[in-house]
Amino acid sequence: MELETQDIFAYNFNQMPSGTNTRRLFRTAFILLISSFFLLQSCGTKKKKIRRLQNFDSIAWIEDRKGCRGDRLAMKDDLLKQKFRMRGLRSGQIVDILGKPDAEELQSRNQKYYIYFVEPGPDCSEAVDGALALYVRFTAVGIANEITLRRFDGNP
Repeated sequence: MELETQDIFAYNFNQMPSGTNTRRLFRTAFILLISSFFLLQSCGTKKKKIRRLQNFDSIAWIEDRKGCRGDRLAMKDDLLKQKFRMRGLRSGQIVDILGKPDAEELQSRNQKYYIYFVEPGPDCSEAVDGALALYVRFTAVGIANEITLRRFDGNP
């Protein structure tokens, strides 16, 4: 009983010697092998899906750290049109869209704010007093539930 390499997938299981449990053992081993393959494939890590907003350039926003270049100010209206799509996202998803926050504030009951300066922030050479900033408030479980634009006074 010789098998050619091209016929390996067209193998007829009924050609196994009869009278013993060899055929049943071979089928069981084959099924276990295939099942193990699919099980191991399903245990792999999933690709991280990065969410993007329509008509919003996340890369340009992220590259304008603390609003020092002024690019964020020009993008403010496009971002505000999308703020309802950002509500309900987890903090990691917000970071994927807007980058690492320029500042963070912790509030009572484990709520926190991510602060992104829209106008040049306090660390910029051309800092604006009371710079305009985007505040993203997260619940205690890390879900964005409020996105507002207001002047930065050092407190949320």
